[in-house]
Amino acid sequence: MRYRHFLKLLLAGAVALPALAGPALANPTIVFDLENGKILQHQEAFKRWYPASLTKLMTAYVTFRAIAAGEVRLDSPIKVTKRSASEPPSKMGFKPGSVMRLDNALKMMLVKSANDVAMAVGENIAGSQAAFAERMNAEARRLGMTGSHFVNPNGLFSPDQYTTARDLGLLVMAIR
Repeated sequence: MRYRHFLKLLLAGAVALPALAGPALANPTIVFDLENGKILQHQEAFKRWYPASLTKLMTAYVTFRAIAAGEVRLDSPIKVTKRSASEPPSKMGFKPGSVMRLDNALKMMLVKSANDVAMAVGENIAGSQAAFAERMNAEARRLGMTGSHFVNPNGLFSPDQYTTARDLGLLVMAIR
């Protein structure tokens, strides 16, 4: 797959970041063996917390599943809507009506953490933010992510959007 190497680097960074930040971070952490899922160390791995831009990992996963199902392709057009263009930074700043390829949208979303592009991806794949969030939650349930709930594809704050370190570990293993 064209995105496999890029995704491995992204996942390594996402998993390592809490450990590298040191003990001053108050967020839950988990360290596990990617080969077998065995938890090596954790701190409050089942505590709910706000995932912020780590939400984009689930957005990418749902998108990869849509690609695998033949719903979209990496060269599918992603049109920027008025809604997605209005998302706050971090963003790319595309005007409504702009079009990009899905593969470029994924790169911008995952590398720049572009909130506008994440919203555009979700809206284009599922038809609306709400419909994409439903797909995110369905995938979370399918993966056994019992401590997670998603309401948007970009991780902008909502009291109804939460996850656990344990659930993100399950997501990382599924993406891998």
